[in-house]
Amino acid sequence: MKTGPLNLEARVTPEVFREFAFFDTFRRQKRWRGPALFALMMGGFAAVCFALRESREQAVLIGTVLLVVGLGLPAAYVLSFYLSVRRREKALKAAGCPVAYRLRLEEEGLHVRQGEREERFTWEGMEEAWRLKRCLCVYVDERRAYLLPPRDEEEGERLWAFLTARLPGKTWG
Repeated sequence: MKTGPLNLEARVTPEVFREFAFFDTFRRQKRWRGPALFALMMGGFAAVCFALRESREQAVLIGTVLLVVGLGLPAAYVLSFYLSVRRREKALKAAGCPVAYRLRLEEEGLHVRQGEREERFTWEGMEEAWRLKRCLCVYVDERRAYLLPPRDEEEGERLWAFLTARLPGKTWG
């Protein structure tokens, strides 16, 4: 399917950034697993201590400390992440959601212009694309993504069709 190039100006709003940050961190990278495993292990150790409360001195105290640490550190991790996202959202809102970069989707690949810096990526070399509620995410490598927030639903459908045609087996959403 031959189509002309699609030009976009990516304006990352606070809502788009929040959605992407939580998606990328907790769903795509699955960074919830470490804190959850830590909480589960510390909870298990605390349960052992509570089970030994009749035969061991201060077992309840040690169990309580383990449980507080086991639940507190993962909660602090999630809270720290949430607060950093909030700071970034406020900065975006204060800046008035300027154009973050300009994208040109061509038959050969993706052309990105961010200030004076320009980069080109081929479709074959890209990792994947995801469809979120407020934007499309194109991962050019394992760690770097470009967000394509469409102006309306029609443009979103057109962009998604363009991406799925060029990234077979690499689109999710």
